[in-house]
Amino acid sequence: MFQFLFKMAIRQVKFIILITIPTLMVSEDIIKNLQKHAVEKGANSTKVIAVKDVFVEDWVRQKCEYGCNGYARHFTCPPYSPTPEETRSRMRGYNKALLVEFAEKEETEGRRTVNEVMFELEREAFLNGLHKAFSYGAGPCDICETCPAEEVENPSKYSKRECKNQEEARPAMEACGIDVFQTARKAGYEIHCVKENEPHKNFGLLLLE
Repeated sequence: MFQFLFKMAIRQVKFIILITIPTLMVSEDIIKNLQKHAVEKGANSTKVIAVKDVFVEDWVRQKCEYGCNGYARHFTCPPYSPTPEETRSRMRGYNKALLVEFAEKEETEGRRTVNEVMFELEREAFLNGLHKAFSYGAGPCDICETCPAEEVENPSKYSKRECKNQEEARPAMEACGIDVFQTARKAGYEIHCVKENEPHKNFGLLLLE
């Protein structure tokens, strides 16, 4: 009886391995294609990282609240974007992410490239079976010339219904409490504080699952 059960267990293990390995291989192929396409679309480089190495800190949000002229003027920025607590909670549903580095460019041009490319990568990942894919860009959303958020006098989470591009609009890493500096450095990138109007690197993040 014991030998019979043991043989059955071995068969089940073999079956699980057979159906699991191809799935993992497909996912790796998808990620490699995403990395290739990211560079083709304008990224400087990409790195696959563990989501546990994405650092979410409470202090990051106050950088948006004080010192950034985009605060409350875009539906992808605070107070509309997820809080650090919400971001930490949502990150628990992922294991792997793609950190995308963009070469140093002028601020407006570089930021726009990040946001457009990151959304395109998210869509590509989703259409290839990674149904939980979600992207974060860099800086305030600039899809629209003027965001309707600028006209909102008493912001609430429901104000985001006025967004004209809900399908494509995504928050920046920092808008959700992600410490871009620590996350990028952990991944092996060199990043430092820059002076105003000085060309700098931008980073986007694509959650994969």
